[in-house]
Amino acid sequence: MALIGINTTLHAVLFDDILSVNFYSSFPGKSLRNRASLVPGSNSEVIGTSLCSLASLSSSCNSHPLDTPALTNGAAVDGQGVLDLDLKSMTDEREEVKTMLVEFLQARGVNGSLSVRAVKKSTRLTSHLLSLLRMVFRMRYLAGKAVTGSEIRKSLLPFLETLGAQHEEGLVEVFMCFPDAPSMKPREESLYYFGDSFTSPILGEVKFGNFPQLQAHMVNGKLPLSVVYLLELGFPPPEVADVVSRFPAIASYSVEGKVKPIIELLLGMGVLATDIPKIILRRPQLFGCSLEENIKPTVALLEGLGVDSEGWIKILSQFPHLLTYSFGKVQQVVQFLADIGLSPKESGKVLIRFPQMIGYSVKAKLKPFADYFNSIGIVDLKNLVVRSPQALGLSLELNIKPTILFFSDNGYTMEELSITILRFPQLLGLSTQGNIRPKWEFFVEMGRANSELVDFPQYFGYSLEKRIKPRFRALEQRGVSWSLNRMLSMTDVLFFKHLEKEKEIAGLVQNISIRDSDDCL
Repeated sequence: MALIGINTTLHAVLFDDILSVNFYSSFPGKSLRNRASLVPGSNSEVIGTSLCSLASLSSSCNSHPLDTPALTNGAAVDGQGVLDLDLKSMTDEREEVKTMLVEFLQARGVNGSLSVRAVKKSTRLTSHLLSLLRMVFRMRYLAGKAVTGSEIRKSLLPFLETLGAQHEEGLVEVFMCFPDAPSMKPREESLYYFGDSFTSPILGEVKFGNFPQLQAHMVNGKLPLSVVYLLELGFPPPEVADVVSRFPAIASYSVEGKVKPIIELLLGMGVLATDIPKIILRRPQLFGCSLEENIKPTVALLEGLGVDSEGWIKILSQFPHLLTYSFGKVQQVVQFLADIGLSPKESGKVLIRFPQMIGYSVKAKLKPFADYFNSIGIVDLKNLVVRSPQALGLSLELNIKPTILFFSDNGYTMEELSITILRFPQLLGLSTQGNIRPKWEFFVEMGRANSELVDFPQYFGYSLEKRIKPRFRALEQRGVSWSLNRMLSMTDVLFFKHLEKEKEIAGLVQNISIRDSDDCL
């Protein structure tokens, strides 16, 4: 067994020397495999871990010794490597390695989305680990036998654990820069606030000990500076705790590098400082979005559609989630609006009124909506969306189709329905059984023509018991007949005032008729 260990170590040393040509860039004066201290006390210190160390630690190496002659005889480095490593064919192993790296980062406190992004960018580290697998399991690969997931993890875990122990801070940067040292950036003195209280210009003195919710997010008795910054902005302590609970990653963010730029952007968009807490409470994930790749392009796109400061205030008060969608997703919805005929200015106004549509899938939600209306002959979708963009949020199966079917079954043509819906788009959102049917039945009871609903579909927006029936009974008692619009649209005061005048006029007409009859006699 001792001999196997020596051979394994020897092969690792040789393989390290070969891989250094393609995989190892040097630090100032030293290779990654050697300890390279760039700035004493900084987080840029990178200590390399040799494949030699890894091979001697790996339990799998003992099971599959390497073939020394294969490495030493005729081993020319010609761009493909001495073992002719065909890493592109290792698709299953690559996915297993990437999954392992994500889990490794998450186990050390890196949030899920950041872990995935970091591993996606860690291509050289992934290739390095795949090369190691080809070395450790050389005979297995030559025989065409698969390596199991557990074997992959057993082989690579010692390397990762050593790397993690050497770089407890900045591990994400080490992964992405591997095998180079992360760029030296000025390091903040601390990510934590030293003190047991904080004086906010808005809240006054906040004693952390009085708020168990805040204490839950302390690290070694210290509160993260990003959390203290939220207190400084006027967030009440319980709400700060809520933000951190819903988006824990904020506790590890730099104030100057991550949190403050988001706040400053919102203020620059016209959001009042007093409204910032409301927006963040609704969508703390804003702090996890990229300003340059995501938020700023989205802001520029909507401003190009005419969304000004006042518009942004309305959008963010309703749906701050809009800024957390990818720029590509926002572009798709804007393009859909253009495709159905909206001008850029109209699109901007629609998004101000109903920003939630950005969250809808064009393929699964918006396009089927447009296709259905086109299929039944209602082609003026543009005006429908301009008048009531909220209609895009309705369910085709639960709202729209049952409503269309109800009116077509009761004698309305698609042309009449098109006019009716454009005049009162809210009709599509009403319950057929709970709202439309009872009012329809009373409409029939009143003896009115179908055309009256085409002229005044807003009839369905009034309460049957509190408005429609009482008004109709009042008119009926006085022998007066009004249009639906006149009967329902006036306030109670105006309704009865006009009704009394109508009664007086009717009385005068009746008196005149009686006098005319007397004169004839």
